[in-house]
Amino acid sequence: IATFQPEFTYAMFGDEEAIFGYQDLDINLYFRAHDLKPKLDISYGRIFPAQGDVQPTNIKEALADFLPATAFEDQTLEDEASFQPPGEKIRQYRRDGKSYEIWCASLADEAARRLLENMQILVPMYIDGGSLLELDQGWSANRWKIFLVYEVDRSATASISPYTLAGYGTSYRNFTFPERQLKSVSWDLSQAPDFSSPLELPARERLSQFLVLPPWHGSGHGQELYNAMFRHLTSAENVREFTVEDPNEKFDDLRDLCDLLHLRATCSEFRDLRINTDIPADRLDLNQNIPTELIVPLEVRKAIMRQTKIMPRQFDRLVEMHTLSSIPLRHRSRNRITKKAKASDENDRAYYFWRLYAKQRLYIFNRDQLAQVEHEDRVEKLESALDSVLEQYTVTLEKVEAKEK
Repeated sequence: IATFQPEFTYAMFGDEEAIFGYQDLDINLYFRAHDLKPKLDISYGRIFPAQGDVQPTNIKEALADFLPATAFEDQTLEDEASFQPPGEKIRQYRRDGKSYEIWCASLADEAARRLLENMQILVPMYIDGGSLLELDQGWSANRWKIFLVYEVDRSATASISPYTLAGYGTSYRNFTFPERQLKSVSWDLSQAPDFSSPLELPARERLSQFLVLPPWHGSGHGQELYNAMFRHLTSAENVREFTVEDPNEKFDDLRDLCDLLHLRATCSEFRDLRINTDIPADRLDLNQNIPTELIVPLEVRKAIMRQTKIMPRQFDRLVEMHTLSSIPLRHRSRNRITKKAKASDENDRAYYFWRLYAKQRLYIFNRDQLAQVEHEDRVEKLESALDSVLEQYTVTLEKVEAKEK
């Protein structure tokens, strides 16, 4: 039996995360290992009487929106030896001598939906700002998927399920407009369009929730789950793009690591990207826009982005990380680029152009804030922001290169 404490409780008990009116209070929330069916147990030595409007915290009421009704019943969480995860198995792997499986199911599947309802309280407990999914009962539930990571112990006795849930993620399919056709298209109007399967329409997949339970932290299960979700969700031909809903800093780090490893391992065109240091002098005039389309060829970038289905901002950052990695560490210094494009060393020129390239994205992303400051301050803020980005990229590249060895 694994025990762990919640990181956040403000969604249930307010910003102060406080429970009032009890002495020797003990709250235990038990979960059945294979489907996380919960059972709430509350005990205390003494409850203080209400005085006017001052009432002890109603603990069950505070938790009611986050737990299924059965969690408050007097029940025994018996094992179900015959349990099998809902959906289909899409990945299996081994870690630290143990076996793991990743399963994917539609949330239109009643068993998958019950599973999500069982464990939804874990989202606000372990994801800062995390909220519960509001699933419609109708057809749109087909647009949701759940991905389940299970530790599997086949040596367990016949009366015990071999499955223990270690983490999960959810995704949602948004429909998009078809890509504009540049060539003329002829239409056969003798037959009505086939709309029998809306899930085949052009779409964008959005990763919504992502959680690995504390006992399985630090063993690479987050990478396995993210990679499995990315591969599965982008495999459909009608899916145009893979996005992430409101990622936090920790998830961004995981995403950067996984995406960069994936692109460098599977896409030779991405792997070959370098900073072009032969930029015509007339394109470097101060009155000209930064020629980002020449520094890293625009059409090549567009083709790779369409092929890999990574959203534009994330793809741009990955290009910055990868092209930075081709510049030796000792050349990544402002002191070496005082001559800018006229630096004699090609690596120094590459670093100068890399900074121009990355600054253009940062400027566009922060344009509204930068427009409110004077030109000199704007330049310094951009330089400072880029130095911070450079530091983050360096850490990520160290992890990527260590994994590639």
